[in-house]
Amino acid sequence: MAVTSATSAASFRMTGGRRAALFFGVPVCLALVAGLAFSLVADFGQGRYPVSYTVPASTRALTLNVTGQLTIKPTTAAQATLTGSATYSLARSKVTESTTSAGTTIGYHCPLPFGNCGLDATVTVPATVTTLTASSGAGDATVTGTTGPVKLSTGDGNLSVSHASGPLTLNTSSGGIQVSAVTSSALSASSGDGSIQAAGVRSTTITANTDSGAISGTGIVADTITASSGDGDIQITFTSVPRDLRVNTDSGNITLVLPPGAAQYDVAANTDSGTVTDTVPRNSSSPNTINASSGSGNISISQQ
Repeated sequence: MAVTSATSAASFRMTGGRRAALFFGVPVCLALVAGLAFSLVADFGQGRYPVSYTVPASTRALTLNVTGQLTIKPTTAAQATLTGSATYSLARSKVTESTTSAGTTIGYHCPLPFGNCGLDATVTVPATVTTLTASSGAGDATVTGTTGPVKLSTGDGNLSVSHASGPLTLNTSSGGIQVSAVTSSALSASSGDGSIQAAGVRSTTITANTDSGAISGTGIVADTITASSGDGDIQITFTSVPRDLRVNTDSGNITLVLPPGAAQYDVAANTDSGTVTDTVPRNSSSPNTINASSGSGNISISQQ
């Protein structure tokens, strides 16, 4: 028995490795347990309440900083309104508002960094609001029928804009962007990892950029268009002759379909390892310029 006890004690001797495992492992385990406990408590401590707010009639510039699903549409009323449903965990969240001579800012504050906290809101905007800036945190955002300048951003959500007629600036970190039936003096769309899709867009200038998604457009009318993608394909079909067209992708394919007619183009197309197919009327003195480049994809430029 004595031999057995000695052997057992020796086998559980505190080595340097075991001390290090205890030193680092115990706090990590306690942190994980505490985090799980907070998460469970937050789930059980969820609350919800309705939100309704009327923006001062004098507001010409409106800024929205919320976390959740956001829908923006026009109204014939004299004042903008925000209605929706707010959720929070443990500590009640709140809607904040600040009005100065520069405009009105509406925000949403979540006091705790865990749990489900967000504001799903619908905002109606009259024509008297001439500038709209909106961020939906990580939620999706939809804009329909606005007439003034709109700056719209989200973290991981998708952006959708239709039947708008003002300048548009759209940005999402990893979501997709869809634009349809838009008439604008300037359209700028940027996505980190998502795709950008446009249909029936008329704009003086269009800028589209995505790190790894695809860019596609149909029924496009634009004097100047710049489109770039890291790894995605670019495919654009035009309804009118573009004056200055610049497209670039690191490894995707490029397909440009121009309208029928006698218009001539000054074309510069290059791909490092793909093929170039160009069947449009060419004239190096033409004011209609096309610059297309791809790292390893194919390039096709044709007419309908």
